[in-house]
Amino acid sequence: MTEKKLETTVDRVYQGVYEAISKRSLRPGMKLGEASLAELFNVSRTSVRAALKQLEADGLVTTEPNKGASVSLPSDEEIRSLFETRRLIEIGIVSELCRRRDTAVTRDLRDHLLLEDQAHQSGDHERLIHLLGEFHIKLAQSLNNPVLLDWFRKLISRASLYAAALDDDSHQACRDDEHLRLIEYIEAGNQSAAIELTCMHLNGIEKAILDVAATLKTGYHPLKHLIEVL
Repeated sequence: MTEKKLETTVDRVYQGVYEAISKRSLRPGMKLGEASLAELFNVSRTSVRAALKQLEADGLVTTEPNKGASVSLPSDEEIRSLFETRRLIEIGIVSELCRRRDTAVTRDLRDHLLLEDQAHQSGDHERLIHLLGEFHIKLAQSLNNPVLLDWFRKLISRASLYAAALDDDSHQACRDDEHLRLIEYIEAGNQSAAIELTCMHLNGIEKAILDVAATLKTGYHPLKHLIEVL
């Protein structure tokens, strides 16, 4: 019974910190004190340490000796590796979808675009980031491969969090109707065009995140945004 409770409290801290990062309440470089988190979530420091270890394993938190834990600012190499992996996997996914040309799949994807547009028009940054990432998960989900989907979800989750924390609010790299054009290529069974667009699409997202990361690393302070609004 104690073990079950521990799992629940660890998950609660993990999700709370994760959501705070995605909403930009916690920014790269901000300290994550064990005592403060334990008090905030009303859990033991043991649960907090376990949650921070999970967050560190997922690349979201950095722990340094004598300094404690803080929200990670991913290195350029980490960002590039993540998107290189995405390109390799998503090329295979769109190629197979083009081969299958399943109308039920493309109809579902078109319905999803309506949700993206609604979030974009309403200025809901957090929901838009989630939906943009969910589009790619739907592509993988359409192949009915649970092993691929489980692994791919974790990859998209980290990429989406990087985008939420580091990309600007316009998300032009994920706009310009690129999702719609990809659906059209899948419907037409045009593998070469779908692959080219997938690479261009992911390259654009990667560049947008790297550009913002570069500015953060030059004279960056995690509380600078508070001064800018005064």
